[in-house]
Amino acid sequence: MKILIIKPSALGDIVQALPVLTGMRRRWPAAKIDWVVNDSLREILDGHPCLNKTVLYPRRRWNSPARLPEMWRWGRALREERYDITLDLQGLMRTGLMTWAAGSPRRIGLQSAREGSSSAYTEIVADTAISAAERYLTCLEYLGIPVQPLDFQLKARAPLPEALANFGPYIALHPYSRWRTKLWPWRYFQELVDAMPEQRFVVVGEGPWFPLEAAGRLIDLRGQLSISSLLTVLDRATAVLSTDSGPAHIAGALGRPTLVLFGATDWRKTKPSGAHVLIHTRGLFCSPCLKRTCWRDTPVECMSLIEPQKVRSLLLPFLEAAPVAV
Repeated sequence: MKILIIKPSALGDIVQALPVLTGMRRRWPAAKIDWVVNDSLREILDGHPCLNKTVLYPRRRWNSPARLPEMWRWGRALREERYDITLDLQGLMRTGLMTWAAGSPRRIGLQSAREGSSSAYTEIVADTAISAAERYLTCLEYLGIPVQPLDFQLKARAPLPEALANFGPYIALHPYSRWRTKLWPWRYFQELVDAMPEQRFVVVGEGPWFPLEAAGRLIDLRGQLSISSLLTVLDRATAVLSTDSGPAHIAGALGRPTLVLFGATDWRKTKPSGAHVLIHTRGLFCSPCLKRTCWRDTPVECMSLIEPQKVRSLLLPFLEAAPVAV
């Protein structure tokens, strides 16, 4: 049995789809299972015990018709693998083309697929669940595989950054997102740090710089971590505070106590999975609006109304009762 999973991006979505991989491995322990992933995100899958190989998709490189011969050779290599099953969890035109190129006798996709990708499928799964994680798991149900929704088997393998070697327990802060409307006001992070003088903090992520200081008890690793190093930093955290973003999904999958702040996006659809994930939102009349730009006179009020003292009160039980990172 040879299986190809197609889920190139994004980081959080790949994490949410991992229980599909682990479920297939339980069902077919001797199968060869490969995964198509954006080359920039390969580290999230490197070394996964249920995966045989990552098939790298160089999306940024393939931005010109001049690359068509290269794309053709890539697709031909997929077909030469002779996969028995190809499962497209992305459901876009480009992944539909990948599914078609693989030429498997069973080409399975989701009913929610867009951009005409479903024309490449031989079988369509009715994914009517609200959350992305549950929609992916319907593929296991469709294949008759028992579902274990929190079976990610995601492990941190990179060494802890040297800067944290003797730092002690810490709360990881991830303040960034691609959407402006997902951001918690950056001044609030400083207020939170100041309101928790007994705690240490580590700041991670990539985005616009803003000042965040706490003498002797805050280490700033923004823009310095690979994906594999980020896994380790999150895995060692006592708790994680994040926006709706990929690192929040990683922290949840690692089993870390994770507080995720939601505003413009719908937590019912994109909530990170995990045994210790807590969601907080103010739920204004206009949220979730699912918009990247806020139209209100008070911009992104759904996030600015989440006060630092409230976040502190939500984090404290994590610090008192959370499982200790090892």
